[in-house]
Amino acid sequence: MAFVQIKKAIVESRSIALPFAVGLLFYTIIGSAIYVAFGKEGAHKFLNSYHTPYLDLTFKYLTHVGHGLVPVIAFGLLLLVRYSWALALGISSLVMGIVVQTLKRSVFAGDHRPAMFFKDGGLPSIEGVDLMLHNSFPSGHAATGLLVCLMMAFFVKQKWATYFFIVLALMIAFSRVYISQHFIQDTIVGGWIGFFMAYLGYIFIMHPAEINPSSKLNKRLWPS
Repeated sequence: MAFVQIKKAIVESRSIALPFAVGLLFYTIIGSAIYVAFGKEGAHKFLNSYHTPYLDLTFKYLTHVGHGLVPVIAFGLLLLVRYSWALALGISSLVMGIVVQTLKRSVFAGDHRPAMFFKDGGLPSIEGVDLMLHNSFPSGHAATGLLVCLMMAFFVKQKWATYFFIVLALMIAFSRVYISQHFIQDTIVGGWIGFFMAYLGYIFIMHPAEINPSSKLNKRLWPS
């Protein structure tokens, strides 16, 4: 792809990508400040110091939006809407998954989850949540949540949708901390991975189709 086209894609995506980046940067700064102030375990206890039945229920189910099956289902549905949308989300998710799992299971294989640091208790108990122990860094759910939400914002291209999906993405990321499946730094890095994978998917797959109405990528599987 020519540099001019890449530059155009960046400019045209700015109204969506920039608010996402700012929201994620805010999450990063706040999370990092708490981590520096309290340390790894202290930060997790601080961020889990306030629980209510309503929040327990909300985050318990909201976290599943970041499950790895969500992009798979979305890919199948998007084939019925537009090939470029399906391919952008599908390829971005695939690359993201490879990156996240490589980091989890190879580079940072020794990073354990909160439950391993609080074996004698100290973590709020949420009914129906089974705490995992290993492969903590980075958070795959946070990565998936950011990727899917940013892609949805690119699809809809409405201001209200951009801010709705920003809030949703950050809530998915924080849900992993709230239900003690991850530390805050896991979700920060996972979130940025998801952001960049989605952004690249837009620049190299979605945008070329948008500026070329006759592209076959603008067709759909059914009905044709």
